[in-house]
Amino acid sequence: MAFYDVDGEKRDIVGIGKMMIDTKSVSWNIPHLHFLVSRNSSYFEATCLEFGLISTGNTQEESAEHLIEHTIYHIGAVINNGRGFEELKEVALNEFMNGYWGAYRHIEFCLAETKQDLSHEIESRITRALQELFDKKVKEIITSMVKTAADEAIREYEKMSAFKINSVRYRSLEAAA
Repeated sequence: MAFYDVDGEKRDIVGIGKMMIDTKSVSWNIPHLHFLVSRNSSYFEATCLEFGLISTGNTQEESAEHLIEHTIYHIGAVINNGRGFEELKEVALNEFMNGYWGAYRHIEFCLAETKQDLSHEIESRITRALQELFDKKVKEIITSMVKTAADEAIREYEKMSAFKINSVRYRSLEAAA
């Protein structure tokens, strides 16, 4: 992407991302977490903006994967050994990552200018997934309704076909007179 001045240090930021982590074992949620990926001379570094966690890797993707693992481990440790939600919130609200946040927001706005921002991309994926789920459910309901109607029609036909026509005779009364 570009070089950004982050707290007096030039960083070659090559990507941004968001993590959505569900915490099924507790009664609260973790807001979406944001990260930057920067290129150093021989490795990539991913930084979680809310918690200041840093992970490295040989590729952008590897550094992001390591950061996700690191973040999940960190959240688990805070839940099990720390003060839980209050500790996570306290760290996230600390202003020590403001330089990183400025770079993140700038990149997100640059991406938004060409409709490539993460927020809308994620929302579009969610909307598409919900639409696909809705379409699937509607098809299932219609299929079920049609099957039910077809089964009912077959049952009615079977009732009617229980009567057999053995013979039909017709005689015109005029012809008989």
